[in-house]
Amino acid sequence: MLVTAATVLCGIAAADTLVATGVDTSAGEYNVWIGENGQDVPAFFAGVILIQLTDSAGVFNRDTLCVQLFTDIYLNQMYGTSVVTPDEVGGGSLDRVSWLIDNALPGIMAAPNAPASPAQGAGLQLAVWDIREDGGDGFSLGSVQQASAANPTDPAVLYWAEYYEALSQGMSSGDAFVYVNVNLSNGSPAQMLEGPEFPNDGGPQPAPEASTLVLAGTALAALGLVGRRKIGMLGGRSAKL
Repeated sequence: MLVTAATVLCGIAAADTLVATGVDTSAGEYNVWIGENGQDVPAFFAGVILIQLTDSAGVFNRDTLCVQLFTDIYLNQMYGTSVVTPDEVGGGSLDRVSWLIDNALPGIMAAPNAPASPAQGAGLQLAVWDIREDGGDGFSLGSVQQASAANPTDPAVLYWAEYYEALSQGMSSGDAFVYVNVNLSNGSPAQMLEGPEFPNDGGPQPAPEASTLVLAGTALAALGLVGRRKIGMLGGRSAKL
């Protein structure tokens, strides 16, 4: 979850860092209520989050969404990050989330289902949360629900959340980038983010899986070829999401 209160860390050296620099208010809403295990909880912001990755090659700007329901990340705070593929994280239907993100957020491909309003962007975020935490079974049952009548979830946001869940039903992809973030001061986990592929911007990429590297190395050795491989980068951010 994105949070406004910011704690800026100074003097921390990191080869690669990630910072949540802001939010896209054209593709998200503030103070969206959602039910978690029967309790009404407000999300400071639900929608597209802007991040900035820094590594030895430079600074790279990308778009993401929160993956974990109500796990905190702070705006303008620097985090360490590992850029991985959904299958490296595993569980929580991340392959379905990956397909949805790749078809709803601009990356290397056109995104015909991209949010065209704040409510649509917030609905996309709610769909990701529900798919990840509750299997994407709607918002009337399970651990992720619409909030109560006392703090109602915006009906327009719910409409789009259910739209994106229906759109992604039965779909799967391993292409989106997952940002596994840690607090640089103590190494504790922070909000995990997921965004579309950005393989051509020169920035941090997922590292090849170990098994893939072994097979590739064997093939190259057999052919007598020598090459270089890319290594995944790290990143971080601040401000609570």
